[in-house]
Amino acid sequence: MIESVKNILSSFVPMKLITDNCNPILLYHSLGNSSKFEKNIDHVSLEILETQLKDIQKHWKFVSIDEYVSAKSKKGLASLTIDDGYKNVIDDALEVFENLDTPFTIFINSSTIDGKIFWRDKVRYLIENDLVQKFVNSSLLFKKDHIESFYFITKNPKFNSIKVEKDIDEFLLKENLKISSSYKLCFDNKKYFIEHPLVSYGNHTARHYVLSSLSPQEQHHEIAECKRFINKLNINKSNVFSMPFGGNQSFNSDTLSILNDLNYKNILKSTNNLDTATLSNQINRFMPKTDELEQTMKKLYLKKIIKR
Repeated sequence: MIESVKNILSSFVPMKLITDNCNPILLYHSLGNSSKFEKNIDHVSLEILETQLKDIQKHWKFVSIDEYVSAKSKKGLASLTIDDGYKNVIDDALEVFENLDTPFTIFINSSTIDGKIFWRDKVRYLIENDLVQKFVNSSLLFKKDHIESFYFITKNPKFNSIKVEKDIDEFLLKENLKISSSYKLCFDNKKYFIEHPLVSYGNHTARHYVLSSLSPQEQHHEIAECKRFINKLNINKSNVFSMPFGGNQSFNSDTLSILNDLNYKNILKSTNNLDTATLSNQINRFMPKTDELEQTMKKLYLKKIIKR
């Protein structure tokens, strides 16, 4: 009932209110038309992607995220960011960005280059193969109460992500289970780091752990390792940091101190909000998933107004 009322109210929000006061910072993950990505809850098809970009270009100009954070006036600007480094971004979606002359920044997890499977894909493997209950029964970290909410509880900051992945790896080894290469969906070859005027690359940590679940030393290692990897590449580099998971609970004061020490002055969050031209160095992003983008932004703007 409440949601339907919000939908009705949002239809009366003029786009000019949004264009005058907000900036859409888009967040994508997997982009393409291959059926193997359909189970990825954050996947967006190329047709929807193209429609969304055209809708944004009616009202805003796309600039790189580094241009956005350094702009003295952000009015009329939008930016496009992509987390995790899925291979289909380069293999499939690059042509869409080229056709629409849209700059974008890919924030990578550097450990996948060595063939390491993204640990969130290990979680998905357990879920998709009905192994969660068996895993939890053997786990020293999780309890039976966590089975139903397994996907979300594994990224809860109270569970150290390093220990969670180790727990999963030990279970897979014990059960003699080998995850197929079909789960290796993120960059696993340096060919995906291309010199291109529209493409830049940024730091999303080495392994995409929940940083607030780690010790300060572990956090520093994760951020610095990815930074070193990027610095060795002959590519356009971003000086903005994309926070893994991106919620307010996914980082802490230690994280911010480490990022400052490593010269990252601006961070990207995943709050499902429109950004506003404030002095904050924490940039809000939202994940557009449908071709009704203007309606989505109206709902987000209404949510922002109601919270005030």
